[in-house]
Amino acid sequence: MVATPTLHRASELHDGRWYRLHPLTPVLQGGIAIAGIVGFLLAASLEALVFRFLLDVAKVDPDEIAEGDSLARLVEWAVSFWGVVATVAVLGIVVIWLQWRLHVVRMSDDAIELKKGVLFRTSRRVRLDRVNAVGVRRPLIPRMLGLAKLDVQAAGNDASLVLAYLPKAIAEEVRREILEPSSADPIDAGETDLTVTREVEVPLFRYLASLVVSVEMMVFIGAIVIAAVVSIRSGEALTWLSVVLVLFVSVAYLADRFFRVGSFVVDTVEDDIRVSLGLLATSVETIPPLRIHALQLSQPWPWRALGWWRLEANLASTPGTQVSKAPSHTVLLPVATLSEALRVVAKCIPHLAGEEAREVVVASLQNTHTQWISANPSLSVSIGSPQRARYRIPLSYRVNGGALLSDLLLLRTGNWVRKLSIIPLARVQSSSVSVGPWHQALGLGVFALQGVEGPVATRLPALDRVALEHWWLEVQRGIIKAIAKPQSAKKRRAVKRGAS
Repeated sequence: MVATPTLHRASELHDGRWYRLHPLTPVLQGGIAIAGIVGFLLAASLEALVFRFLLDVAKVDPDEIAEGDSLARLVEWAVSFWGVVATVAVLGIVVIWLQWRLHVVRMSDDAIELKKGVLFRTSRRVRLDRVNAVGVRRPLIPRMLGLAKLDVQAAGNDASLVLAYLPKAIAEEVRREILEPSSADPIDAGETDLTVTREVEVPLFRYLASLVVSVEMMVFIGAIVIAAVVSIRSGEALTWLSVVLVLFVSVAYLADRFFRVGSFVVDTVEDDIRVSLGLLATSVETIPPLRIHALQLSQPWPWRALGWWRLEANLASTPGTQVSKAPSHTVLLPVATLSEALRVVAKCIPHLAGEEAREVVVASLQNTHTQWISANPSLSVSIGSPQRARYRIPLSYRVNGGALLSDLLLLRTGNWVRKLSIIPLARVQSSSVSVGPWHQALGLGVFALQGVEGPVATRLPALDRVALEHWWLEVQRGIIKAIAKPQSAKKRRAVKRGAS
């Protein structure tokens, strides 16, 4: 039988053999917990032994110590206990070694496979032409050891595969081998030298300030004020615990968000978007533009005076249970100026790179729906909420509406939280019109798009029912035209890489 080697170079995967991951993989995945439990038990046993020994040295009256707790019995118990601990430790080491031996990966020309498990064997196979992206995750301890794990995200729910752990350099090579396999295809020829361009780097101070003035922190501050007033009026010290509790939760929330999403950087690698984030545990993911099914610019009311915006996306693949703890990277910019956000939007959707398209987007964010449409004659197909919609959406009926711009659908909603959704028509799976009791009483309807799940709002409420039928037909025609358009060379390359 041919021995299974450890993976040392990404190019070795092309020979079709099975390879083991880094030897520390089982330790990082479960061995640390076992070592912690054993260490705790050893520390507890040693502490008890030392304490009883000090009592004996101090010549404490033996009558005050129960016979079962005598030093001799304690030593006997400690020796037997350590024997059990040693046995458990040896068994743990054997299990860890077997896990490493049986945790193997291989890659063929059309798929990548992973097998692992000692008592319960699991096997997962992902087709390379269904891979949407490969993220590089580096939790704190593996990062200190120079290791990383690959999150191979495929089309579909819970269809991903995780390679944990590999040396960082090898992980980067494997990622390139999966996304850019060697091929004689003329589309891929001459693309080995990738150009990386820094688009946006979110300053840490701005990100921290955005957390402090966020809606969530406004809620926390309100809760602290209410708890403090109640405590002062009651005059009881115990009620101040509620203030301390709310303050602790708010600080923990700030710390968690700051360390998980801090150091946020957006780069472009050729035509792809690369998102990097994290201060302690880092995560890097390269997102092909065709994997982006929808974008959303949003601005909570506390950010309005500062001119900050948030950019989110609905992505083609949905991480499953294996990668539930990894960042989903649906946030493309946690906080940015409008010019920075529009720069990244133009990289994600090239149709919005022109000055005219930029003006249309800015007008939709700053004006009412009527002003937006009248100032942009290119938006010949549009829909907005009538006056009677104020009984359904009283705060946002003036801005609520949608428009078609080339092969894109723009949906503007919200007033306290401004939102603009940008959806490529070619990515839409279906559209629908619905009428609830409240809408029916007002002669209104709801327009919605169906596609991949995510944070982007794809629903327009409180639209005139008569105008909604015409709007729905125009959107359907736009979807058919967008899907029927021939693909460019760049799009064929993206589809070839699995960004479907």
